[in-house]
Amino acid sequence: MSHPGETVRALGTTAVVTGVRLPFCAMNAAGSASTAAELRALPRSGTGAIVLKTTTVHPFVHPGFRDLHNPGFDKLLPFVRELRSAGGHPVVASIAGATADELGFLAKAFADAGADVVEADLGDPWTESTLAPFDSAELLGDVARRLAAAGLPVWVKLPERPPMRYTTLVTTLLDAGVRGVVAHFDFHGYEKLMLEAPAPIDVVVAGPIESAYDVAQALRKGAKAVQLGSALRTEGPGIFRRLERELRKIASDAP
Repeated sequence: MSHPGETVRALGTTAVVTGVRLPFCAMNAAGSASTAAELRALPRSGTGAIVLKTTTVHPFVHPGFRDLHNPGFDKLLPFVRELRSAGGHPVVASIAGATADELGFLAKAFADAGADVVEADLGDPWTESTLAPFDSAELLGDVARRLAAAGLPVWVKLPERPPMRYTTLVTTLLDAGVRGVVAHFDFHGYEKLMLEAPAPIDVVVAGPIESAYDVAQALRKGAKAVQLGSALRTEGPGIFRRLERELRKIASDAP
């Protein structure tokens, strides 16, 4: 399909990622809606899913990793059922940890709380500097198996430039039962991954996505869905309705 509108026309504006059906193919990125009020606004926004702020086992306030500051996983658990009941949207629990045990524990805790997906942020700088999950296929496989053992679909969020060949990375994840990744919206992120992946894996694209054209381009190149970060913080939750309107127009205008 040469025109992005043809892709939208063929696929529609809904999505299925690792078996989880999304009412819209765009959602917030972890951290783009972090306060209780921001999270509670999402069920009415038209988002495809609700991604919680990335959390850790214990409250995290390390001055060198401010983006990961969070009150601890137990403070976010109550939001899972509340947000699901508010609109029926899938809830994605974003987690980070310094050990494979911590990640496995968090995945199980959010599975028990009723989350639909676990997003393990293995590209977080703190996780990279402590666990270093991409240093070897053996370590990545161990982490992935512990995540998958929780019984939920798992999306592994990748660093911008993974220090591991995509052929090895994808094979290791698939062998461990992980069927999805979140990759950056650039060539070295998802496009190179799509070209080098030895077997199909569901890809969610995250990055500087601001327009329906950006969404359509990502879908045309093989992504299943996208995540919005800075654009959501700038425009607010109304961005999802705007993108849906623009996607439908792109599809209707396609040759």
